[in-house]
This record gives sequence, C-alpha cells and structure tokens, in this order.
Amino acid sequence: MSNSILDIETALRLKNFSFRTSSKVSGYKSGIHKSHYNGISPDFLEHKQYNKGDELKQIDWRLYGRHDRLYVKKFEDEVNMRWCILVDKSASMDYGDNKYNKFEYAKRLAATLSYLLLKQGDSVGLIGFSDSGIELIPPRSGSHFITPILDKLNTLEPQGKTGLEEPILTALEAYRSDASFVIISDFLLETGAIEKSIKLARNSKKEISLFHVLHPDETDFNFSGSIEFEDLETNTKVIVDTGSLRHTYIKRIGEFITQLKHTCHENEARYVLSSTNEPIEKSLIQIADK
Repeated sequence: MSNSILDIETALRLKNFSFRTSSKVSGYKSGIHKSHYNGISPDFLEHKQYNKGDELKQIDWRLYGRHDRLYVKKFEDEVNMRWCILVDKSASMDYGDNKYNKFEYAKRLAATLSYLLLKQGDSVGLIGFSDSGIELIPPRSGSHFITPILDKLNTLEPQGKTGLEEPILTALEAYRSDASFVIISDFLLETGAIEKSIKLARNSKKEISLFHVLHPDETDFNFSGSIEFEDLETNTKVIVDTGSLRHTYIKRIGEFITQLKHTCHENEARYVLSSTNEPIEKSLIQIADK
C-alpha cells in the first residue's frame, strides 16, 4: 500500500475538526450527526470512554464508581453518517505537472478526507468515474478501511470524458438511506448537466458537496504568444493567439464558476473552489467544523 496520496500532516492539523452533514439523518450507531429522533426520548445505546470535549452531563457516574474511569453514554440521537466520495477520473483531470496535477490533487483530497471521516467514526465509500467506466467501493467504517480506499485511488487512471449523471445514479443505488455525497471534479460539463445531477442527489435527500478542482492555468490563463492547445478528452487541437483570447477566456471561466456557485446555492449544495497550487487543507477546512 502506498501512503503517498494521504496527507498525514494535513490530517493531523485537522484532527480537532469534525465533518458534519447539515441536515438530520436516520441511523442506528452513535456518532456526531444529529438524527430525526432527537427530542423523542432517544434510546441509550452504549458507553464510550470519556474524551476531552465530551459533554459532562453524559458522564455515567455509577459506572465511574465501579470502574474508577469516566465513561459517557451514547444515545441514538447521535448517529454515524455514510459518505460517498466521487472522484472524477476523466482525461481532463490529468492536466498539470506532478506538483499541480489536477488528478493527483483530487486523489490526495479524497484520501485525506476519507481518513478524517473514518477517524471520526463515519463510514466511507468511493466511486471513481468517467464515461469509460465507474469503479465502486461500498461504504464501510473503521480506520483500517483506509487501506482499500488508498489502494483503489492509486489504481485509478485518468481516461475518457467527464460524465456525472451515471455515477450519481450508481451512488444513489448504493446509498439508499441517508448519506452525504462529495464530488471531486473539474466539472468540465455544461452547467445544465451539472445542475441535473445535483438535483438527482438532492431530490433523494442526499447532502452534496462539490470540490471544483482547477489548475492555475485554467483560472489565470498565464500564457503568451501563439500556442497549440489540445482537448485531453477529445484530442482536438487548436492554435490560438493567447494575447487576444485572454480577456474573453478569463471572463468566461469567471462566469462559469459564478454560475456553478449559484447552482449549488439554489440547490443547497456546498461549493468549494480548489486550486491545485493551494494546500488541500484550505479546501477541506471549508466543509469542517471545529
């Protein structure tokens, strides 16, 4: 197993943060997410050893008297969440050098988020997607499950075109109950197709977060002279005068990002712009609570 895509330093810096769903969920295990049963005489499930930050009112003092250790009660109104992390493995994700490559960034983001979610007791599954095929790992819990997730991420190869609807349908089939979907992609699609996929998830009562992964070249267009550009998904090539195109391109990419943010806002989805020249910590912290 290779740990190179798991950013342990970032994970350690974020160890005091939690990643939560914003809406209530149904569940059967104790965790950090509030369930539908809150306030309806929740059932006591089990004990866990007291950790700094646990509510003092949940300490079982009778158990302390017998064992001389602090334990807190865990109730059914706090449940574990199931997460599905969808990673775009289309050919367009393979842009950039090793340092700022979009696909390598996406894998590190997925690996580190998976590690943090498993550490907080949630279950995590993975979907690698493009129109060339969908690869699925069903959700499981336990810190040891990071190994097959890392192994799968390391085997993914960028190829094919971006296709979002089919992987969302696959995720909905695998996650029939409450879940939170995280999509990591460059979203090189028509905004209408993106909105349709977001609505599919939201209409099924799924939480959804989008990490929009872009290389600085794609936002700043720092090119000069006449350059031949190649579409990595269609292999179409075109020679352009970058000077005359720069203003129009920056305006269009800005409009695209704004439209995607608006679509997310209108559909109660979280949007994070993730530039590959910035640390993944900056992206992850935007969906975290301390």
